Amino acid sequence: MSIPFSVFCQEVDIKATINTTGYIYETQIGDNESTQSDSILIKPSIVGSYSSRRFSAAITANHSIVRNNSENIVVDDTNVDEDSDPVIETESDSQNYTDLRYTSTLELIENALSLTLNGAQSYRNVQQQQNYFSDQILAPEGLTKTSNNSAQLDFSIPNPILLGFNLQSTYSQTKTDQSQESTSGLDNDNLGVTARLYQGRNIRSMSFDISAQYNDTGRTNSQNFKSTIVQGEIGFPIINKLDFILTGNLSEYDTGATEFASRGNLDTSSVGAGLKWSPSNERNITLTYNQLEEGDNQLETGNEEDNDDNQSDETDKRTNFVGLNIDWAFTSRTALNFDYSKRFYGNAYNFNFSHNLKSLRTSVSYSESVTSYSRLGASTTSITGIFVCQFGSTDLADCFQPDSLDYQLQAGEEFRATTEIDTDITEEVLFRKSGAATIGYDKRKVKLSINANYSQTEYLESDRINTNRSLSFNLNYSLGRKSDLSFASTLTENQRSELEDADTIVTNSLNFTRNMSRYLKLDLGLRLLDRESVDPDRNGSDKRLTLGLNYTF
Repeated sequence: MSIPFSVFCQEVDIKATINTTGYIYETQIGDNESTQSDSILIKPSIVGSYSSRRFSAAITANHSIVRNNSENIVVDDTNVDEDSDPVIETESDSQNYTDLRYTSTLELIENALSLTLNGAQSYRNVQQQQNYFSDQILAPEGLTKTSNNSAQLDFSIPNPILLGFNLQSTYSQTKTDQSQESTSGLDNDNLGVTARLYQGRNIRSMSFDISAQYNDTGRTNSQNFKSTIVQGEIGFPIINKLDFILTGNLSEYDTGATEFASRGNLDTSSVGAGLKWSPSNERNITLTYNQLEEGDNQLETGNEEDNDDNQSDETDKRTNFVGLNIDWAFTSRTALNFDYSKRFYGNAYNFNFSHNLKSLRTSVSYSESVTSYSRLGASTTSITGIFVCQFGSTDLADCFQPDSLDYQLQAGEEFRATTEIDTDITEEVLFRKSGAATIGYDKRKVKLSINANYSQTEYLESDRINTNRSLSFNLNYSLGRKSDLSFASTLTENQRSELEDADTIVTNSLNFTRNMSRYLKLDLGLRLLDRESVDPDRNGSDKRLTLGLNYTF
């Protein structure tokens, strides 16, 4: 049911569908014999969107009913006849899953004050190591229900003349049925405030840009995780397009414990001075000389010998370094942002590059942060992706490439995600290094997406490092107005800790879709999955054939 209609002269679009899919698959895990099974999935869903001058909203919801039938060979000890046929028993079970996502934005004061609500409910693996392997059909016992909801209030001074000011306050709640620490799951909330103060367009004798971010995350089985990050820059013109600048940075993290298992104290502060060259708008290069101070060096003791030792420790915790920041728009379609500094872990990098042609798009990014699962799941940070898709859809056939770097999403649209939260469901504080490279192509009958992702997650309270790598290839070819052929291939490596070797998962799938009528679509698919591990019990393979009908009311 696709119903566009007007409410108070604004556009509302509602689409209801029901998808029925049959699965025939053969699975082999560990040293066990392969088993043949079949499943039926019935999934009604609804997608709605609304847009007006000051308010926009989109929601997608679906409920999956999965019925699995598996055959098991049973040994009959009472029958010793070698010629007798094995006894085959058929086991059936049924599972239900409800997925929900919504987003809305209300502009309370035009160009000044807005309220954003976001939320989602889905099912994911408690252990990240099961990603790309377990789903609602294969090994669903590893899945748990997760939900997060957030409200964000944004205030900014439009077109500041003397003083610019932005304020963002966020409250979010994350819940899961299970977690790494407990079968009772997580029930965490997070309060975040971000503020920025900068000079207006009429102040030319100096420049300044100061920002601060505070987060307080409540944890079910541990003390709150609090973090404060402050950074600032003050500049004074020397000659045309060249400024002398002073910089400062403060990072503090608190969990109620004196230090973490492997990292000790994460707190750092730095001050520096240097030069900033700005030949034009959106083109800046900053070079500074800085001193970094780690941990709490304000130690007080009662004798001179201890004071001498403390002074030596303070010297060891101070590091001088040259910082570099590049924010450069080569053209209206090509942009680079690079930042180098030092933090508690040594060299710190952040990198973003994008290059957009009419049909070919490229994006490369790398970042480092101290965060948590709850903060990652409730993040409301805006992202700009390679493809724009219908809200709730992940099929490449339903997506398109925007025509600009700063494309503004319309009601019922979202950027196609190229990464997912690749951590365990846990309350631990995480130190993450993550990088991604994406190539997108969209021309005539061909849509192509190539994604490479890397992440290293350090679980600071249990002293464990998890490393993940993935490479995916997605191709959609339009055979005509009514038919599409798509191919997807993914190679992933999941290393749970440095003491274990990585699991390797290879997935290949081929899908054919055809619109049988205006309302009915046929899906035919084939998928091959293979997982190799040094642990024989984790080896596994899955061969799957699917046939589905999708009806839009």
